[in-house]
Amino acid sequence: MRNVIIRGLVAFGVAVAALLAHAAHAEGMQADVHGLVVPEQLDAADRASALYIDRCASCHDHPQNNIPPRASLAYRSPEAIQYALAEGVMKPMAKDLRPDDIEALVVLLSGRKPRPLPDPMSAACKTPAAPLVVADQDWSNNGGSHTNTRFRDYGWLTADTAPRLRLAWSFGYPGGAGGPAVLGGDRVFLPAGFGFVLSLDAESGCVRWAFRRPGRVVRSLVIAGPTGGQAHPAVYFGDDLAWVTALDAVTGEQLWQVRVDDNVLSRITGSPSVHEGKVLVPLSSIEDPMTHVASHTCCTSRGGLVALDAGTGKILWKNLHITQALRDLPPEGPDAPSVRGPAGAATYVPLAIDERRGLVYASTAEEYGRFDAAGPYSVVAYEMATGKRRWAQQFLPVGAEREAACHAIGETDCRNVFSMGTAPLIHTFPDGRQLLLAGQKWGYVYAMDPDDGGRVIWRSKVAAGGDMGGVIYGLASDGERIYVPVSDVDAKESGRAGSLLALDPATGKTLWHRDGPVPQCSWTHEGCTAAQVAALSVVPGAVFGGYNDGWLRAFSTRDGAPLFSFDTARGYETVNGVPARGGQVSGYPVVIGRKALFVTSGASSVERPGNALLVFKAEQP
Repeated sequence: MRNVIIRGLVAFGVAVAALLAHAAHAEGMQADVHGLVVPEQLDAADRASALYIDRCASCHDHPQNNIPPRASLAYRSPEAIQYALAEGVMKPMAKDLRPDDIEALVVLLSGRKPRPLPDPMSAACKTPAAPLVVADQDWSNNGGSHTNTRFRDYGWLTADTAPRLRLAWSFGYPGGAGGPAVLGGDRVFLPAGFGFVLSLDAESGCVRWAFRRPGRVVRSLVIAGPTGGQAHPAVYFGDDLAWVTALDAVTGEQLWQVRVDDNVLSRITGSPSVHEGKVLVPLSSIEDPMTHVASHTCCTSRGGLVALDAGTGKILWKNLHITQALRDLPPEGPDAPSVRGPAGAATYVPLAIDERRGLVYASTAEEYGRFDAAGPYSVVAYEMATGKRRWAQQFLPVGAEREAACHAIGETDCRNVFSMGTAPLIHTFPDGRQLLLAGQKWGYVYAMDPDDGGRVIWRSKVAAGGDMGGVIYGLASDGERIYVPVSDVDAKESGRAGSLLALDPATGKTLWHRDGPVPQCSWTHEGCTAAQVAALSVVPGAVFGGYNDGWLRAFSTRDGAPLFSFDTARGYETVNGVPARGGQVSGYPVVIGRKALFVTSGASSVERPGNALLVFKAEQP
């Protein structure tokens, strides 16, 4: 969208356009656009077209990174677009527009008029809930556990039962899928569009409560407790304005909220972690797309880690991954803006909690400028009690190796290619030894010694790499092997995108490799890819992954043989009556519950968003 608002905010400028476009897309809800009239060519004499040309075209007609192109907006619901413009993250860009102007824009982009805001409590549970008890083995955050192995052995789901998985019920996220489910006791907790956080009954999908924070985008939740004098367990989450909120998990009532960073481009996308009365929050940013905007004064936002008191929300300590002071460099040209930094090193994935050593590990993304600072492209270890940095291991190649890598990948500024793409994973061997593992967008997986300052034990090249990975979002481990999803979404070689590997954790050697599947997008053939831009999950004998063609797939952990597949990118009748349609299965893991498998289809997707929560159970033989 065009830069016309909030001129007084330093570093906002044109940057706000891409920031809001990206975040508004996150609110999207999948829609069936068959038969809709969404014009390919705009008529400047038409009021809606003129508004789009004036306020939207500069970004959506020239999308970069995660900004959705105009054509993809037709796959979102008119309600989501209206919400983003009138109440949500696009509100500054719609300043001074009348309600009928906003509606005209909505119709232009989606082909339909919006309906009233849905009431999630229309599907409220009719029976009282049992007491809520959160157990250690509940899938309570996006990593599945403090160690991010994403492994569960509940007995009901194995390599033998995976082929018998059948859809038991589905739920329609109101306003779009914000992120994946987390589980506690007999409840499911979801972040959804329109600023909703929901609690569902895990067996039936009826709604226990609905909390709404208008104008915010929530991606990830964690449930834990009770702690700090709380009567019940609590749900904690961050949002796109860098606020952290705690809710009573039984009632949905707000316990506290606190803003953990005041930079306008800061946000929280990874799920927090809760340990010994602390809420540990990874701090991210949306300034990366702004580095491609010529008029943006780059850059000031930094990733980091914040520890809060779980009972009160009080900030106990806060550390930024880059410790150097901001400074100025000369402009790169006579008409270029000034350059500030160092900035960047966002943490957009879950943290890892090392209970044995009292440490918390964070993976960091790229630097936003040309300062060659310490902190980005790293895994950083902090003491949980004090916030003191114990060590940092950076994975940015230098000299000839970096030049060769950039040349091989091509078509990139070769900056975020070297970002650490996955959450750290703590692997424990049968004899008790441990390794710390992380994947990189460049296509490497690294094993580090947590007792020796993160010293690299081995590195294994598993993918070609690129701006969208390489390896991104999450490895998995069952204690015997490390399982690696490959994105390689831009790879030229057939079979690269979406391949899957098993590595020997002791050596990094490939135990088996399976080429990516032939993509089967139900919505298009042009540009369809089966890349894995999502974290893996694993059960005894089977590893599950989501794919960009909308499919959920499972493979044998022994040799990679296919066990199960399901096309999620279609329409569903839902238990809550909200129309639902799946999209790409990207960004987030399959969630393994004690009785069912939970898959969010359409979250974290630019090309094919959706709003379907799909719940699978194993059919009896």
